[in-house]
Amino acid sequence: MKSKFYLRKTFIIFLGAVFIAAAFGAGFKFGLFLFPQKIDSNSQIDANLQKTSSTASDSFEDLNEFAISNRVLKKLTENRGVEIDLTNNKADLYDNGKLIKTLSLAYQSPEDKWFQAPTGYFRVGAKHEKHLSSLFPVFMPYSIQYYEDFFIHGIPYYKNGEEVSSRFTGGCLRFQNDIAKEIYDFLKTGDQVLVYKTFNDLKIKPEFYPPVNLENFFIERRFLNPYRQFRLFNGTDALEEDYYQHTGVDLRPTLRQDSGQATNNVYAIYDGRIAKIQKNNGNDHGLGNAVILEHQIPSASSGQIYSLYAHLSHIKTELKEGDIIKKGEIIGEAGNSGFGCDNYWRIGPDGCPSADSGQANNNPPDVHLHFEIKTAAVLENPEGEKVCQDKINGPKRFCYGYTPDYPQKYGYLNPIDFLFDKYEL
Repeated sequence: MKSKFYLRKTFIIFLGAVFIAAAFGAGFKFGLFLFPQKIDSNSQIDANLQKTSSTASDSFEDLNEFAISNRVLKKLTENRGVEIDLTNNKADLYDNGKLIKTLSLAYQSPEDKWFQAPTGYFRVGAKHEKHLSSLFPVFMPYSIQYYEDFFIHGIPYYKNGEEVSSRFTGGCLRFQNDIAKEIYDFLKTGDQVLVYKTFNDLKIKPEFYPPVNLENFFIERRFLNPYRQFRLFNGTDALEEDYYQHTGVDLRPTLRQDSGQATNNVYAIYDGRIAKIQKNNGNDHGLGNAVILEHQIPSASSGQIYSLYAHLSHIKTELKEGDIIKKGEIIGEAGNSGFGCDNYWRIGPDGCPSADSGQANNNPPDVHLHFEIKTAAVLENPEGEKVCQDKINGPKRFCYGYTPDYPQKYGYLNPIDFLFDKYEL
């Protein structure tokens, strides 16, 4: 009797456990339906993509379907080329508009130096399987020029064949030799190259509001980005004298506006006063529609600081100089205005539509926000007087967007360091 009782009790407990497990499973699925799990932006996507692309059995079609399903949208404006993500240390190869491979970047140049790797849109220039550096006695295997003195290449080695042991790379992007060869064999002269950063390793400081929707934008050109101004010091230790440096960051939207909602809004980073509104009227010095805000920020060293928002497609109509503006308030939308033209800045050669030839500039528009943090409410360099020049030995002028030395010497602050905390991925 007692054994039968225990058997019956065990059977009832078993049925109860099965019922509870089934109910929990159904409830869990129902919970996912009501509260779907949120995938956190590109960092998780990039991690998945790295894992996916390393599997030998994955086909090119599978990779492309994975990218589309996870909103890893191509940033290239053409169907063929390479995107190099300096934040996540990876290179994406595209052909016929499809992602065909993701490869790992080994080393990159130090950030916040004049010789940091240029970011932005470029084209493949000269290619050499064995390129002798003009600055150091080393060969760079599978060398691909992507902007002036800056290259994509493999592990450098001395003339005796010994590979360099240092990770230092003066502005170039270094890959392991087998990967460098794969990129070298894939890219053709003239193919598009995009080097960029994301916000994956950045977190907005609690007192600020981001100037754009960070999920929809990437860093196209960073602070200190080198720009070739002269050609006086090729192959010499004074090569830096040929380059000017970017005074802000250029933030470019990734996602298309196919949802019917504007994704290119630009926002005030902090409470403040509208110190200056510059219309895109030909007197804008290339900054187009621009707004400068004055802020009283206790955490800033001087307490008073200015934020500049340039190349806007339009400025919010009701804004006027002297108005008080709140943190997070819309200022306008990112655009490519400059020099009095609504669409001056382009991917490739810039310029307005030519009235003389009657032909428009058909290069894709370089829609972006040029964003600066500076010490005065001016379009030009706040400190340092007239230190820029357009021609060698020409008259000096104020600087707009670029300076001949570290921008910090002329009254600019690094916007990324100012607004964000950094952390390791």
